[in-house]
Amino acid sequence: MTVRIVPYRPTLTPALADLWVAAWGRAYPIYDFETRRGWLLDRIAVMERDGTAILVALDGEAPAGFVTVHPVTGWIDQMLVGIAHQGRGVADALMAAAKQERPAGLTLDVNADNARAIAFYRRQGFVRTGGRVNEQGRPIDLMAWTPPPAPPSPGS
Repeated sequence: MTVRIVPYRPTLTPALADLWVAAWGRAYPIYDFETRRGWLLDRIAVMERDGTAILVALDGEAPAGFVTVHPVTGWIDQMLVGIAHQGRGVADALMAAAKQERPAGLTLDVNADNARAIAFYRRQGFVRTGGRVNEQGRPIDLMAWTPPPAPPSPGS
């Protein structure tokens, strides 16, 4: 599989929403994510209007996942890989693109019971910086990535 990372375009929105509903529905089947589709569509529109980078992984011409990165704060509001593409390097490609988009650092939150996601973020260099409880009463971990220090200059 060859994955390309491209900037978001509105024609991709329905496919991204389908990936989001399916992946979240599988991860948390007690919630009906289809009823939350409208929330995601509104969220994408707000992020696009606010200048948030929305980076899409394409497998051929089909969306395989996406990540959003706020250009000033480095906040990752959404990071998602479609079910059929999980475990195939798409998340690594998306995170590399996010780090390139905002090399000064990134922050995000993740469900504290999502061990797979937390392990991925740790492999990517993120560390836990705090926690909170979300609107549904679920514990959330706050995580941050900062770039490694620059190597010393020759002769210093």
